[in-house]
Amino acid sequence: MIYEKNISLLREKKFFTLFENLAEKAVEAAELLVYLKEDYSKLPQISQELNTLEDEADSVVHQIVQELIYDHSREGEEKADIRYFAHNLDNVVDGVEKAVNRLTFTRVEHKTIPEPVSDFSTAILKASQEIRKAVSCLRNLSTEERTLESCCIRINELENEADKINRKWLRILMTTPLKEPDEFLERVVLKEVVDILEDTMDQCEDVANILDTFRVKKLFFYYESCF
Repeated sequence: MIYEKNISLLREKKFFTLFENLAEKAVEAAELLVYLKEDYSKLPQISQELNTLEDEADSVVHQIVQELIYDHSREGEEKADIRYFAHNLDNVVDGVEKAVNRLTFTRVEHKTIPEPVSDFSTAILKASQEIRKAVSCLRNLSTEERTLESCCIRINELENEADKINRKWLRILMTTPLKEPDEFLERVVLKEVVDILEDTMDQCEDVANILDTFRVKKLFFYYESCF
């Protein structure tokens, strides 16, 4: 019995490590997006770095799925929650990578990051940092439950702020007259980037909702026996 419990704990530590690894990659992606505000000339390089980071995040998700396939101690609903969580967190990395990739379609002579992207980048970085903090709480949920709850609330607040940013820039992009005909295609690209970043913030909120579900279900707690 003790042997089985120790094996279970080892398995859980592996999951926690994978979750934390994935959360860290979301923060790294958001940091790269913010870095563009400092040096927009690095756009091609940052786009390539994000592409590599996206591949790494996909690999982590694959590891989590493989662990779930060979984990016969869980109910199907638990496995679905964990898999859904991993995919939504991976979508945060994917969203940032996709947005930056679309920015490479704009004119290279631009010297500064587009304002709507700058506004979203701050919110996404803060949300990803809250996610990282919340994920770290899963190892000791019995003592960190309030912290995780606080992180989830903050992420939802940030998503509400992002909704305001989205409405503001959609109004500007859709109603501001074009100065030159060739601005049209660039305006279309920027509109798509805004949509992608808004969806990325929605993914952050989805991750927070799933983490809150873990808290409510006590999916990762160790109070007496184990998981």
